[in-house]
Amino acid sequence: MTNKNAFDLDHPALSEARKAQEIVFEAIDKTARQNLDATQKLLELNKKRYAETQDMSSPSDYLARQSAATKDYAEQVNAHLESLAAIGNESREQLTEIGQEFARNMDFSGMFPFAPQAATKTKTKPASKSS
Repeated sequence: MTNKNAFDLDHPALSEARKAQEIVFEAIDKTARQNLDATQKLLELNKKRYAETQDMSSPSDYLARQSAATKDYAEQVNAHLESLAAIGNESREQLTEIGQEFARNMDFSGMFPFAPQAATKTKTKPASKSS
């Protein structure tokens, strides 16, 4: 006769915790890959910009190219931040769903083995007769 509690290895709560852990690890992996991709793109932009600076003819040409480079960097960083936000939103939705499912299936009867209270009848006093 075994009594399941929250610390059993086959307890449903641990299954939910494993799912949550997988979601977090997947989000970390996606984020790391996205960061590496964004870094590679920014390095390529830098390489391109340095190659273009060799044929500058005037200060106005230099400023125009720097302005274009700043715009390219801003677009790249904006796209990167949007993709990170999408990863965060996706994982948050998945974790919320798991948390709600866990809350629905929560059973504390094993942790708090109190006997259910029997319904008590309320005694009503008979109305007093006045004569």
